[in-house]
Amino acid sequence: MPAGPAPPGRPGRHSLTEALDNPNTRAAYDQRQAVREHEQQQAHQELMDSLACIDCGDIPEQESTWEYGLHSNHKWTRRPGGRCRSCHQQRKEQLEREAEEQLDAARTANAALRPCWTCRGSIGGNEDSKLELREKAGRDRLECPGCVEARVVRGLGPLVLPAPTKRELVAALVSAPDDPWWEARVLHARLYPVRDRRA
Repeated sequence: MPAGPAPPGRPGRHSLTEALDNPNTRAAYDQRQAVREHEQQQAHQELMDSLACIDCGDIPEQESTWEYGLHSNHKWTRRPGGRCRSCHQQRKEQLEREAEEQLDAARTANAALRPCWTCRGSIGGNEDSKLELREKAGRDRLECPGCVEARVVRGLGPLVLPAPTKRELVAALVSAPDDPWWEARVLHARLYPVRDRRA
């Protein structure tokens, strides 16, 4: 048999029989290509399945990155174990509502507590300020966040309230003192039993 040109990928000259027996035919190539495409499609589907929304279970058809906002400078990308855009927006709005409700509850609770020892304002601080307390102030808190920060800036130590006098302690046995900081004063007298006490 005459030897023809070498099939692609096989150097040298080969006989026609060898060429016909060559596994690198168009049909073999098409079959390998179909297998590769199937594997790619399967890998892509597995990725898309991993991007299923944890809230609604929606599976995207393709990977996507959405730009949104007034100036489109915020990007949101769907990630494995994440949410679809609508569920993402709903979750964000829900968290904002919960934060607002928590802040309202903290404002109501702090308004009912004793005032700040230093400025006599709300113990929770100025509303809508970056320092405003977002939870109910502890029973040992004496100053609003602004006064606490001012004390730190001036390099002052912790605030210690004046100790109750003997007369006040005796009067407290009969009736509750008309002093919003009474409990804190009694607590401080126990915690800081010193003579030089400055507010």
